[in-house]
Amino acid sequence: MLLVAGLTLATSGHVFADLLKGASKQRIGNYDVEMTTEPKSPTVGGSSSPTNILIRIAGVNGDHPADVPIMMRLVKDGVVIQTTNPIVVPSGHYNHEFTFAQAGRYVLYVDLKDYIYSGEVLTFTFFINVSGPFDYLYIAVPSAAVVVVGMVSAVVFIKGKKKKGVQKAGRTELK
Repeated sequence: MLLVAGLTLATSGHVFADLLKGASKQRIGNYDVEMTTEPKSPTVGGSSSPTNILIRIAGVNGDHPADVPIMMRLVKDGVVIQTTNPIVVPSGHYNHEFTFAQAGRYVLYVDLKDYIYSGEVLTFTFFINVSGPFDYLYIAVPSAAVVVVGMVSAVVFIKGKKKKGVQKAGRTELK
């Protein structure tokens, strides 16, 4: 068992950053950047805790470059809501907490300083949809209406069938 573990560690020369589940992904130059949020569907005020914005940075071959400098800008309706100071991402992953004050569509810009290849700043763009406290009503109310209409239709149909069955039974007795 120890031999297998030792061989596994000895043969893995590269460290790979694990993928983020359900993440948006962009590739620019030699970088793949992924972004997702926890919870998956952020809400205004963050319910009981802030939203975690998870960022993963990897090379196109799957490894993660060390100490990648980034800055993040969060924009809503063309207005910058927040800009971070420069952040050094040491191991391919970064977690940023944010509490959204308004519902709507936000744009997250991740500016990556590509000091390894081009020396330029690469900008990755991600969209975050934040729902308000009553947004569920746009789904719940129409769904409930469909269920009610279906139940009423079923009751009317069943009553109609019973009435026809009673009329047929009455006709056969008269003959």
